Amino acid sequence: MRRSLASRGADGGTNTEGSERTRAADALHRVAGRVGHTVSRLGSLWREAPVRARDGSSLSAEDVSRFLRDCGAVLCRAGETTQRVEEVIVKLGARYGMPRVHAFVLPTGVFVRIGDGPGATMDFTPVRMDELRLDQIGELYEFLDELLHERLVPPDEGRLRLAEIDARQPRFPTVLRIAGYVVLTVGLGMLTYPNPMALVGYAALGLAVGVLRELVVGPLRLFSLALPVVAAIVVTVLAYRFSGPLLGESATKVIIPPLLAFLPGAALTMGTMELATGSLVSGTSRLVYGVNVLVLLAFGISIGAQLMTEHPVPAGTHLPSFGAWAAWAGAVLLGMGFALNSSAALVTLPWLLTVLLVVETVQQIGRALGGTSVGAFLGGVALPLIARVVEQWRSAPPAQVTFLPAFWMLVPGSLSLTGVGELLAGHESDGLLTTVNALLTVVAVALGVMVGASVLHGGGSVELADSDEGEGEGEAAQQR
Repeated sequence: MRRSLASRGADGGTNTEGSERTRAADALHRVAGRVGHTVSRLGSLWREAPVRARDGSSLSAEDVSRFLRDCGAVLCRAGETTQRVEEVIVKLGARYGMPRVHAFVLPTGVFVRIGDGPGATMDFTPVRMDELRLDQIGELYEFLDELLHERLVPPDEGRLRLAEIDARQPRFPTVLRIAGYVVLTVGLGMLTYPNPMALVGYAALGLAVGVLRELVVGPLRLFSLALPVVAAIVVTVLAYRFSGPLLGESATKVIIPPLLAFLPGAALTMGTMELATGSLVSGTSRLVYGVNVLVLLAFGISIGAQLMTEHPVPAGTHLPSFGAWAAWAGAVLLGMGFALNSSAALVTLPWLLTVLLVVETVQQIGRALGGTSVGAFLGGVALPLIARVVEQWRSAPPAQVTFLPAFWMLVPGSLSLTGVGELLAGHESDGLLTTVNALLTVVAVALGVMVGASVLHGGGSVELADSDEGEGEGEAAQQR
């Protein structure tokens, strides 16, 4: 009996000690849980504090819609397609916690609606026609990437940031920007007709057009609409007068490269891309705009040809063209000219040249395999891929900064203008053939860019990285 009691007492002591340990472990677990929850809340607050208006109140749909429409307008000026601009607006609206953000984007205006029904907020802003420089595009995409993936800012602060980007002065003085345009012109000449004496003509005529572009500022900006015609007249008169006697080249060989700032190849190609994706109004308007610019330039060339009779080329003065290396030299000059003329940061120049050289190499391989159209298609496929690969490096610029110059290099604006000019000059058969070839190349480039972009993103053009947040619901405009 005594042993039995002793045994019972020992068991009771063991149970008491076990229960105390269990209670201590539970208490420690609860304390650890509370500490972990507190740390987690502090970490979330540190990562992203609630976004509020400047006066401390909660965000209003009106403030957010104004910011979203301004973002859309600036993206249009940065060369984005309307479909991609709509996607970015919807993602930003979701990041700001807005219910059901709808976007309707045209090349000339941006509509944003937040919510449905009678209480929905609607806003609109027109899109200015002047395009952003490369330095402004780089800063814009860095700001949007910050909004989509890192830290949000109040809408009024975001609008101020956009205004600062828009008002930023060019990085380089006027003389360097004009010099950049001259280098651009020579680079395009190396890609089209690389003749030693023709390069002198490219440089001289590029200088004349560069000075004209820089003069049309301030009060003279009203004449910017007529600038393509005036530039075409000046270039044609000078080429007809001096190209033959001084350069030993036909005037038609040196007229097109100096007019590169006005060539609508990008508008024609983007219009074709938007038509292919169902953006009927946007695509049609871009195509009509591109054709209108071609007609204006051809009209200026026609007037210049009537004002000045072409002086003949003296016999025996023609020099042979450069070799196959001229195309890569032209791509390098094109990149350097873009960097100077568009005020790109100098650290972006190596990356820009890399993209241009790779795309030109792919295009040359395609031409060797199957002709101009195959080369244009393969170059279009490679362009968004290499631009996105380059963007991943720490010191590289956003993809759009390298995409736009290389995209411009691919599009055959010069072929289009040559064809229209020949049609107006009376060479119907040659002009029609050149125009048809240019249109086929436009289609090839557009299809190639869409294929290359779809490999990366499932459709669309060069994009910002996808947001990890909810994207909200957007209203797809089937007939923009």
